[in-house]
Amino acid sequence: MGMGEPLNNYNNVIEACRGMIDRRRWNLAHGRVTVSTVGVTPKMRQLTKELPEVNLALSLHAPTQSKRVAIVPAAKMYPIDDMIEALDEHMMALSKKKKGDGYFGLEERKSASKRKRAMLEYVMLNGDTSTIESAHQLGKLCENRQLVVNLIPYNQTDVKDKLSCPSEEHMKEFQDIVTSYGASCYIRRTMGADIAGACGQLVVQKEKLSQSEGGLGDIEDSPFIKKATRKNENKGKDDRSLTNETHEKHLEEYVSPSDGGFEQWVKPLAYATVVTSSCFAFSLALLLSRRRRI
Repeated sequence: MGMGEPLNNYNNVIEACRGMIDRRRWNLAHGRVTVSTVGVTPKMRQLTKELPEVNLALSLHAPTQSKRVAIVPAAKMYPIDDMIEALDEHMMALSKKKKGDGYFGLEERKSASKRKRAMLEYVMLNGDTSTIESAHQLGKLCENRQLVVNLIPYNQTDVKDKLSCPSEEHMKEFQDIVTSYGASCYIRRTMGADIAGACGQLVVQKEKLSQSEGGLGDIEDSPFIKKATRKNENKGKDDRSLTNETHEKHLEEYVSPSDGGFEQWVKPLAYATVVTSSCFAFSLALLLSRRRRI
């Protein structure tokens, strides 16, 4: 997750997953490995053929094709019903009963859900995708499939598109409706929003800080900030020169203070070291001498 679309980097992702579950390497349990996708349906089915044991998460974010196209550009290429079908096929891939043998019963689906999870990620935004109608539409998509639905509260960020998250009461009602259709629905706990440390917030705060400091920033920031003007560059050089001079002055005062600095302690410490070593050697010789007599 968080690396772009994994299934567009399919071969590398597959090799990474195999390395994670390989007993001679990372040896992770299959249920600890999850591939998240925006919904590249052909690759989802290929993943099911090659690695049916890992978890699969689909970033859905809307319950119908028209609503999804409005907020997820990639949705134009892949119909929502086909994606849900591919997710369901992944869920039931390890079942002894195959799809062509007939309808999967509730017990078979429950048994499959204990081995691995097929999940829907759904960001909660004020608007068409978070209405009560959308809750029922999402519930119907999940009906009798034993899918896990994660409702993700939107993290408010100071960006051009002013989006917001529904109230907790509304999200709870949305959750209850989806759950009524037989899905396991959860509201993800938000962490870090109060300190601007949640998804998408830190980068916005960092850009603001860079701009307020005249465009100066770390080398890693260079793609995201404007180049500083000559005036700011010269000012920065002057500031750095002043800082270096001050640092050297303090260092000189620390190393060679007016009262003699470290030099006044060198000779006493050297004498003390010699005396201590001599005492240790004498004590060791005396001990060995006594042992020989015994």
